Amino acid sequence: MKKRTKLRLTLGSLAAGYLAALGWVYLRSTPLLSSRPVTIRMAHWQIEQGPPDGFAAVIRRYEELNPRVHVEQVTVPGPLYRTWLRSNFGGRMGTDLVEFAYFIGGVNDIPVRYFEPLTGLMAEPNPYNRGTPLEKVPWRLTFADGLYFAIAQSPEIGQIYAATVTQGSSRLFCNRPLLDRITGGHGAAPRTMADFRAICAQVDDYARRTGTVVHPLAGSLLNGQWLIDFTMAGSVSGMNLALDREGYLARKPRQAMTDYLLGRWSYRRPELRAALTLAREMVMQMKPGYAQLSRDDAVQEFQRGEALFIYAGTFDATSLKKNAPFPVEAMRFPQPQKDDPVVGPYISGPFQDGAIATGVEFYLNKDSPHKAEAVDFLRFLTSVEGGTIFQTHSGWLSSVRGVPVPPELEAYRPTGDGYTTGMQYIGVGPNSTMKFWQHLHLLTGPQGSVEKFAEAVEADMPRAITADLRLELSGNLTAVRTVDAEIIALGALNRLGPPDAARAERQRTLAGGQTLSEADGYEAAWVLARHGYTP
Repeated sequence: MKKRTKLRLTLGSLAAGYLAALGWVYLRSTPLLSSRPVTIRMAHWQIEQGPPDGFAAVIRRYEELNPRVHVEQVTVPGPLYRTWLRSNFGGRMGTDLVEFAYFIGGVNDIPVRYFEPLTGLMAEPNPYNRGTPLEKVPWRLTFADGLYFAIAQSPEIGQIYAATVTQGSSRLFCNRPLLDRITGGHGAAPRTMADFRAICAQVDDYARRTGTVVHPLAGSLLNGQWLIDFTMAGSVSGMNLALDREGYLARKPRQAMTDYLLGRWSYRRPELRAALTLAREMVMQMKPGYAQLSRDDAVQEFQRGEALFIYAGTFDATSLKKNAPFPVEAMRFPQPQKDDPVVGPYISGPFQDGAIATGVEFYLNKDSPHKAEAVDFLRFLTSVEGGTIFQTHSGWLSSVRGVPVPPELEAYRPTGDGYTTGMQYIGVGPNSTMKFWQHLHLLTGPQGSVEKFAEAVEADMPRAITADLRLELSGNLTAVRTVDAEIIALGALNRLGPPDAARAERQRTLAGGQTLSEADGYEAAWVLARHGYTP
């Protein structure tokens, strides 16, 4: 009898639990079947504090305006992003919209294989800008930089592949109370490289006198790489302009590749030796062993008060200000002047830190089953309303012209008062960049020197840059073949169909860009042939 009673109680408990679970699923949780017939997904790696909230707020507003569509964020950690791109798009499982950037490395072929150009759409006004000063402005020109940076990176000359979401810059974030303690309350923000060197010396003296663990700069491998990138980019402006045979006022990776193989530059060149010397000096302001540490380690070092400054992008500003137990002040990184003892003779002037370029580029998957809805959401995201919502909830500047910048974000606004000339020569492609970083310990280690680094990297660069140029040529040929078909089709329509001025203009634009692409390809093939490779 007792066993039967226990069995009944057990079965009754299971039934009650099952009914409770059913009630929760059907009454309290998300519906099993969405009431929205269309779901689009957008993937990105911006998982810092701020951007996910900004995107979520934009999505909520967009779904209010478009009850048919549901938008999902897919956040992918940065270290996994390259593998995620390859596996998902190679398997035709990519999201409808995807963030992409060439600095990921080793993915230059992905845009022409898997993404659809937005060129034609960019010539039309953004319908979500109705009632604003941008109502009749072509979508492309509603971005703060006219998408020039995205266009410059396009695998096909004349094509626009991406829309951008934000603009930012690199900044030196300062623990202001610590600066006051170190300088006796007389410390002003460093404006020149000489000022910065003086403050670094004061930090070292303060640490010795007080026995306090504190360094001028918070250190990690990634923060060190950012600082080296910034330092070198600002130190080679004169060299870039001297090598600018085409008159672009900037250097592109392909040009740097061919020039290296033709003997026009090397890491033994005086300008690069000076840039490397300054880069070594800057990262030596981080604690020993910084290259073994992660970005999170650097942030924690700064927040513990063990570093006076942290050099980072403004994309870290939201996290730094929310989590630090002290006031954080953002300032421009000090610039070397023409009288600088290290790089002064080789610079054209101050570096344009945070060049007026927009970023966080979203691309359209050419295999998306919902292209129209994906483009529509991208338009809303990059409209005045969408940009304002994103900026308000993320703490990141919007890429859209006309979105007012609140006072607390003013320090992050990119500047236009200096030189930005493209290449910084931390490699010129994925293979050469890998070799640069592999030998970095010979530059920045305790026993490192510019001479040791230059000797080691020069031993590897000819082969690495040859591989980079081969990869560049392969992508060039893929892009040329893709556009050829469209040019031929447009030509046939122009001959056989009724006149269409927009169609004819597009054919002319594509044909002009194709000519330049083919010229670039022929030059690359000629240079490679001189090095024993026949394409």
